[in-house]
Amino acid sequence: MKLDIDFVRKQFDQLADDPGFAFASNAGGSYVCNQANEVLEHYNRHTRVQPYSRYSPSAEAGKAMDRAHAGWAEALNIRPSELTIGPSTSINTYVMAQAIGEIWKPGDEIIVTNQDHETNSGVWRRKAIEKGVTIRQWEVEPDTGLLNIESLFPLLRDNTRWVFFTHCSNIVGTVNPVATIVKTIKSGSNARVFIDAVAYAPHHISDLKALGVDCYAFSLYKVYGPHQGMLYVNRDAHGDMTSQAHYFNSGNPAKDFAPAGPQHAQIAACAGVLDYFDELHQHHFGASDKNRNAKLEQLHQLIVQHENELAAPLLEFLHHRADVRLLGKTHTGDNDRAPTIAFQPLKQSAKSVAHKLQDAKIGTEHGNFYAHRLISDLGIDPDDGVVRLSLVHYNNQQEVEQILQALDTALNQTGDDAAA
Repeated sequence: MKLDIDFVRKQFDQLADDPGFAFASNAGGSYVCNQANEVLEHYNRHTRVQPYSRYSPSAEAGKAMDRAHAGWAEALNIRPSELTIGPSTSINTYVMAQAIGEIWKPGDEIIVTNQDHETNSGVWRRKAIEKGVTIRQWEVEPDTGLLNIESLFPLLRDNTRWVFFTHCSNIVGTVNPVATIVKTIKSGSNARVFIDAVAYAPHHISDLKALGVDCYAFSLYKVYGPHQGMLYVNRDAHGDMTSQAHYFNSGNPAKDFAPAGPQHAQIAACAGVLDYFDELHQHHFGASDKNRNAKLEQLHQLIVQHENELAAPLLEFLHHRADVRLLGKTHTGDNDRAPTIAFQPLKQSAKSVAHKLQDAKIGTEHGNFYAHRLISDLGIDPDDGVVRLSLVHYNNQQEVEQILQALDTALNQTGDDAAA
């Protein structure tokens, strides 16, 4: 069975706005599925009141929010009390830095990487400096930007409190084997683990209990939904954290890590993404009594196959060109290469190439994409950065062909003056 790409694309009205345009900047924010837009519109038109009161619109509003919260807990295989929905992953990690770091003390150590988006790096570093905690950096391989688990071992110590790393780099695009790494960390220390999955969740919604992580965060606006951030905090870890809620809400796991009031309509619309996945599963597999997490795992098998077929020709093209430096793995053979593809042009600026692609109606960008440390440590000017082509399962082969043609033309037009 293969992914029915025609059915998929019908669920995203924005794809029909300009048939000649190929959107290849999904890692910055995906299109929103029709189902999420429908929930959001209904909420704003009919239930835009303070939720959870007894009168009809308010009660309906609360039910819509509860449906989203319960549905995502099921999808992630976690307890509802372990899920916080906040405005974004950047805000959620900032809040968690205060919750986690408050009990750190001199002599404690944390491990961060130079592969992460700054969201899963800067907040922890700042809090560690404030508390006098030692920061150890798990370094990427300088040629590829990949993390090697062997280089993590020497960093783990008895006083390592937390390890922070990404499920998938938003630049390198290769998926880190989280479950394996977590087992390594837990077997060699008492450290807890926080995963930034912003660049991975668009390609697969994980079973968080199977991963064994303590905290896990991603942004739903990159997973076909509204501008909200999903945050999992293992209930067993709550005792090592301080509540960030109003004092009278302290100890309520649904509010401990949500100091601001919830964005009601946006939270309700989070359920629309699950509605989309449900329809996608039913279309391919028929009626099923499987839970959402199991359905998502089935869909993942179709999506990874489709995304591999999208990424393979782009990786092949860039890998064999002498005028670019391709970051990350050069193939999809291990099924761990997301179609987030970054490269450094060697004969012209990334800005120039990106502008030429944009002129050819390719939606792409250049820069450091908030992975400033990674780009700098790979010896690339972070102001110019890399060109990034990021695809998801609603992209198709015709768009890949369009991107390949535009790439060939742009890279063969050396010099920065044509479209800079």
